[in-house]
Amino acid sequence: MNATSALPAAPSSYAPNMSRSVLKVLLVDDDTFQLELLTEILRGLGVSDITQAAGGTVALQKLADNTNRFNLMLLDLHMPDMDGFQFMESVAKTGFTGGLIIVSGQSDEVVRAAAMVAKLRRFTVLGAVTKPVSRLDLSQLI
Repeated sequence: MNATSALPAAPSSYAPNMSRSVLKVLLVDDDTFQLELLTEILRGLGVSDITQAAGGTVALQKLADNTNRFNLMLLDLHMPDMDGFQFMESVAKTGFTGGLIIVSGQSDEVVRAAAMVAKLRRFTVLGAVTKPVSRLDLSQLI
């Protein structure tokens, strides 16, 4: 997921040297177990401002309240109401400038395609982690 893109980077509200304690994270996943697991991992890594969204539609509502409130988003690809690809298309229109981590149990090909789509939509893609998410993998991306 660290391949460089020919497109110029979009301005981002996420900076790699940001303290984890100031990160404002939006978790987007339809699975409540995954939301709780990611929340616990992030808290263990020093992130305290975490908002959960049980699916794309709920996440879009949370983003509509204040697009720039979040500077990091963790996104599942396989969701029933709106998949990750559809969600990225909608979010790209909102002006979200934070970092994006793809969280998926899908094949490597699907995850690579999602990262490519995200880059084409000018997201700041930090990488991808596979489910079940490990603390070490997530820590290396944030």
